[in-house]
Amino acid sequence: MPSRDSAPDDDRDADPEAPAVGDDVESTGDEPEGFVDSDDAVTAGSDEATVTSGNGLERAWERLSPVLDRVRKRFEVDTRSLAAVRIALGLVILLDLLHRSQDLALFYTDAGVYPVAAYEATYGQYTGMSLHALSGDLWFQGLLFVVAGAFAVAFLLGYRTRLVGVVSLLLLFSLQARNPALLNGGDRLFRVLLAVALVTPLGERWSVDALRRGSARTAVASFGTAALLAQPVVVFTSNAIAKHAGEEWYAGDGLTIALHNEVMTTALGKVLADFPTLLTLLNYGWVTLLSGSALFLLATVGRVRMVAALVYTSAFVGMLLTMAVGLFPLLLMTSMLPFMPAVFWETCSRRVPSAWTERLPSTSAVAAALGPLGRPPIERRVLDPDREGWYGEASDYTIAYGRSLLTVIGFCVLVWMLVFSAATVGDYDVPAEIDYDHLDQQKWGLYAPDPSESYSWYPSRAYLANGSTTNAFGGGELTFDRPPDPAAEYPNFRHRKFMSAVDSSGPDGSIAESYADWVCERAQESHDAPVDSVTVYQVYQSSPIDGEYEDPGRQIVIEHDCPAG
Repeated sequence: MPSRDSAPDDDRDADPEAPAVGDDVESTGDEPEGFVDSDDAVTAGSDEATVTSGNGLERAWERLSPVLDRVRKRFEVDTRSLAAVRIALGLVILLDLLHRSQDLALFYTDAGVYPVAAYEATYGQYTGMSLHALSGDLWFQGLLFVVAGAFAVAFLLGYRTRLVGVVSLLLLFSLQARNPALLNGGDRLFRVLLAVALVTPLGERWSVDALRRGSARTAVASFGTAALLAQPVVVFTSNAIAKHAGEEWYAGDGLTIALHNEVMTTALGKVLADFPTLLTLLNYGWVTLLSGSALFLLATVGRVRMVAALVYTSAFVGMLLTMAVGLFPLLLMTSMLPFMPAVFWETCSRRVPSAWTERLPSTSAVAAALGPLGRPPIERRVLDPDREGWYGEASDYTIAYGRSLLTVIGFCVLVWMLVFSAATVGDYDVPAEIDYDHLDQQKWGLYAPDPSESYSWYPSRAYLANGSTTNAFGGGELTFDRPPDPAAEYPNFRHRKFMSAVDSSGPDGSIAESYADWVCERAQESHDAPVDSVTVYQVYQSSPIDGEYEDPGRQIVIEHDCPAG
């Protein structure tokens, strides 16, 4: 059997004020709360052993403190970088909704290729987990898209950042679960990156929340920021290991093969494919970036880290311009934003013309324009730490509990990420207690272990009641010649992913049956005579790496009798 369409998911400086409830605590490198100096530990009745023990702990801490400071510095993130992550994720959500809305009826309603009945019969791990599957009506899907867009705008502006971020994550997962046949690795990275980012204070700067709070920290370091920084490194390292299991990437030929896949390559990518020497150099450069990401991104700080992040970002821009792999490049670029240090934002601010900044409204003017929304959050007013008596103590306890809970969540996210990525690339099996489909989200196989050396498209033939045959979608008799532009056979990458799922489901699968019924309806609309049956083919073409095209092959994917009338 020839190889299938190689789709990504298939293969593969103000003083800081005390943060609000649930916010990360700024890391300072000072002694931990509750640490008692040995001089204070000597009280009436204390003995020499207590003093000795205190001095020993103090000396041990002093020796360890420089190491902890270096570690903390590598996992510290400028809050402007976190704000940029929030804005980028909000924009990607809106872009994803806009892109999907072009095929709203086709992919999400009962009148399309994947009705609710097909959703209930396929991808059992998603059954009952999609709000979008409550109805197959177009108006219902449109309403959910509008609601998701509204929450995305609120998230982008940083209003109730964590709350609206969680709602946006739930709506994103619901949308993805409604039609898993459309998903690739970029969609997985989307939900994972958004979930990890929500453990950090995304609303600390450049947000409505910051205006309402009245202050902002300049940088934070926590288990949450460590997880956010580690996530792209996990993606790159896992992909590098997966590519090592193949033969082409480490031999220098992987990128050449990938860019000769004409249905997954843009016009610029096809031009670049004519320069084999350059492709070989770029191939080895890409493998080096993947393999050395822990060193380049996590072991560096300051300007060196900034340069490394910009190099990675330039590679992702190249991917965006040359490969039709959906949201993946945009999300990879977003994942580089936390690595941007303070010097990056200071340099950018100096380059902004003063005429622009002078036109910006003042903070007080913006707060006044917000009206009631500009008041401090209700929980900040309720949990006022300045109140005296038992109420103040209860507020202090609640705030401390919220911070501790967020720390625990950040730690769990970091462990989850490392455990499942290690299980994916190694022989390690995760414990049965957490071996769950929706937790196993750290598989990153883009173009791995090797890129596909062929591509496919799926024409359909209609058999009319008068005995003639024709292209099911009109345009005369069906042919199996290689089209001038194979990529044009798919309106976008989600159509390509869906047809790959139709092929994989088999002729009697629910996805194939639903698609065949839809083809019958389209064929009936395109022709005057009644349609008796349709046949869907897979036509596959070897990638012409040497410039010589072989004759395309074909096989039948579906033979389906159309309903009478």
